This record gives sequence, C-alpha cells and structure tokens, in this order.
Amino acid sequence: MKTRLLLCLLTVVTTASAEEALEIVKRSLPFVKEKGAAWIADRGCASCHQVPSMLWSLNSAARAGIDPERKETTEWTPWAADWRHWNQSKDKDGVDKVSAGNIDTMVFLLLGRDAVADASQTWITGFREQLLKNQQPDGSWKPGGQLPLAKRPTREMSEVTTMWTLLALKSYGAEAMPPEVQKRAEDFLATAQPGKSTEWHAARLLLQPDDATRRNDLLKLQHPDGSWGWLASDPGDALGTGFAMYALTRSGLPNTHEAMQRAVAFLKSSQKPDGSWAVPSTRAKDKNKVIATSTYWGTSWATIGLLETLAVTK
Repeated sequence: MKTRLLLCLLTVVTTASAEEALEIVKRSLPFVKEKGAAWIADRGCASCHQVPSMLWSLNSAARAGIDPERKETTEWTPWAADWRHWNQSKDKDGVDKVSAGNIDTMVFLLLGRDAVADASQTWITGFREQLLKNQQPDGSWKPGGQLPLAKRPTREMSEVTTMWTLLALKSYGAEAMPPEVQKRAEDFLATAQPGKSTEWHAARLLLQPDDATRRNDLLKLQHPDGSWGWLASDPGDALGTGFAMYALTRSGLPNTHEAMQRAVAFLKSSQKPDGSWAVPSTRAKDKNKVIATSTYWGTSWATIGLLETLAVTK
C-alpha cells in the first residue's frame, strides 16, 4: 500500500513539474522573441550572445511542439548566419578576419540550429571550414566579442570556447572531425584545472555525457534553492541554472530527478512578470550589476534548459 501511494505521489509531482516547466517557457518565449527582434532592429548585429541564444531557444521550442511554424527562425537564421552581421565593419574586413573573431557566434548558431530545417543551408558547411581554419597552435579556439571580458580566468575562457567548438564540430558527425584537430584540442584541455564557472562544468559534461564524475561535479554546484550561479561561487541565476539543466539532461538525468525538480522550482519562483529573469553581468567591469544583455542571455538559456528537460522523463 505504501509503495503504491509513493508511486502515485511521484507521478503527480513529475507531471506537475513538467507542466510547470512548460508554463514557465510559455511565459519566457514572448520576451525572447520581442527583445531578440528589437536587438536585430536596433543593433543590426547578431552578437555572440543575443541572436544565437534566441534562435537556439526558438528551435528548441519548435521541436517541443511550441510555435512549430518557425516563422521567426526561418526569417532570422539566414540573417544571423551572414558574417556581415557579426560586427559593425560589415564586409570591410572580409569573411576570414570576421570569422576569426566570432568563433562563439558560429558555434552557438551551429549547436542551436534545426538539424532538419537548416540541413541544406550553405552557411553550415562554411562554418565548419572556418572553425577548422581557426584552431590555434596549442589546440584551443579563441573566445570573441565580449567573452574575453568575463569575470573568470583567461585560460578558462579559452577552455570554454574550445569545449563548445568541439561540440559544434562533433554535431556534423564523427567523420567530419579530423583526428588531428580533436587530439590537439583534447591535449589542450587535458591540462585544465576545474573551472570557476558553471558553464565550464556544463560544457565539460556535454563532451563526455556518460562520465558520472563530471555529472556529480556539476550536481555538487547546485545551491540549496535549486539554482546554479554562472560563477559557481555566486548566488544562483537563470544563466547558470539553464546551462546546468541542459548539460545534465543531455547526460541522461531525467526530469524526475530531485535536482531537476528543485531547478524548475527556482526558475518558477524567480521569473519576472514579463517572463524574464534578472541576471548579473558576466563582465568583470560591471561588478555583478544586472544588465539587459545578461538578462536576455540568461532568459534564453533558462528557456533552453527547461525545454530540454521536457524531452527526458524516465
């Protein structure tokens, strides 16, 4: 009798948590769309954070059956994938120079793409060529845009960009990764010390999702309120929580897991009326001030993380 009651309660909690995650996403998506469109109109720049994270979240929503028409992503993806929209120099500097300074832009557009709808797009092939061309002699890839201004060690910034780049190259299929490229990158990462950011631990787990030690290392960084901070030692925010939820789910952790339930509860309780989350800046110079760009980035990643949990319900 007690076992049956426990199973019934677990079913109720799991269902409620999934429904809550979906409702949270439905509140955040209008914010992501509105502010993303405004960024494009006002700045005319894809940015390494803003537009790629928007497209990733919208493509995730389409796969989940939310907004399946993909009107915005169909329109905005070709625009964002055009290297002339990655900085203010337009075509003056040329594709090679602009691409070298926008590794993260290419990587997040690749990882967040719709594998079916975007499969025939020529930019996908072009991005791979540029990523391979821009691997550094030590095996790393350089972070671009505002990422080098982040409040974490310089070496860690390169490690995070390198891990995300490896993931992007692997998304083409095993045969698309030249062995020498992978070896150089892995040799570079082999000397890494544990990162200070949750993003570092999340990217590390994504590279080896079956590694129980890497999963446990990320779980240990969860705060009592269910959150993760972008910097592991900082108070929790939507950005760190979104990264952690995405990586843990991709590693096979189900949304019935207690850690995931607490993360959903944190995002539900901290979401603002407009659907966003207030997120402190990742830049050192801003001294943890909440700014619009980090709020948008964090809101997009909270959305991505929540949507990913809806796909795994073991």
